[in-house]
Amino acid sequence: MALESWVDTAEKISRMLSIAAIPVVIAFGGWLIQRQLQDQTIRRDYVQLAVSILQNPDPSKIPPEIREWAVDLLNENSPTKLNAQAIANLKSGKVTLPGFSFIPSAALTPELQKTLEISLQNFKASLVKLGFVVPPETISVKISPGTVVDDKGVAFWDPTAHSIVVASAFATDDVSVLRQFAHTVLAPPGKPSPDYDAIESGLATYFPCSFTDNPELAEKASAAGKAIFHPQDLRKRRKFAEIRLDDWTSVQNDGSEVWGGALWEIRQLLGPETADRFIANTWQAFSPTKEGNAYVSFANRLLANSRSIKGGGYTEQVREIFQRRGLRL
Repeated sequence: MALESWVDTAEKISRMLSIAAIPVVIAFGGWLIQRQLQDQTIRRDYVQLAVSILQNPDPSKIPPEIREWAVDLLNENSPTKLNAQAIANLKSGKVTLPGFSFIPSAALTPELQKTLEISLQNFKASLVKLGFVVPPETISVKISPGTVVDDKGVAFWDPTAHSIVVASAFATDDVSVLRQFAHTVLAPPGKPSPDYDAIESGLATYFPCSFTDNPELAEKASAAGKAIFHPQDLRKRRKFAEIRLDDWTSVQNDGSEVWGGALWEIRQLLGPETADRFIANTWQAFSPTKEGNAYVSFANRLLANSRSIKGGGYTEQVREIFQRRGLRL
């Protein structure tokens, strides 16, 4: 009986310990999963940065030591390792990874292609640094002769074909071209509300303008191009009420200049680097919603996030920017 009693007691203790251990095992397992997911996210972001670096054909923008770091990181995280020749070519800059594929046309000269490729790659790298996730697919670029593209406008981004199409009259205006690429990281999936689209249009103009330090869209277009699309100036103090939300053209064009102008004014207040990161972080955490007004919601998010900049010293000035343009916050 003594032996049986001892066995019974030991069994009870074992069960109690097993039950007590369950939360610990679950917590430890959850921590491991979370840690693994974090590591995967960090690794993905670093790989994306490395790919962006190795896609840049401009050696003046990528120091040799940074290019070597990118090659080593990419090779370390690749399931199929690069051979010695490929590593040497990538590190030397003789070979770059394909980021953009230019479709031959009568309007695309070698000089224009080189200029656009460098501009697009540098802009892409700047967006990656701001935390945007750039699609890994190679993006085709087509320069169409004339002032419009098949009655679809002067330029557009085709998400289904991963293609940027620009009328030749606007191909020499880097802001017009970069604006189409900006849509790849700014535009959400699905069909958001018109007020949300108006904000996105403003952002798509703001970031290229900030990158080039030029507040004008289509400033460098040809005379024929300017005749059908008057250049926009983000230094104008236009009102939000000027955007007609029931008119898609107004949402895109007026949204571009009104919202882009408000963001440019914030840039003048905070400085380019702080403003770019502040605006990018706010947009990345903002999602389409069926509740409330997207204008007010996004402006309020900007106000809330501005409180972390120099102890909120700019918050009231940011509020005034929106209020002067007719937005009540």
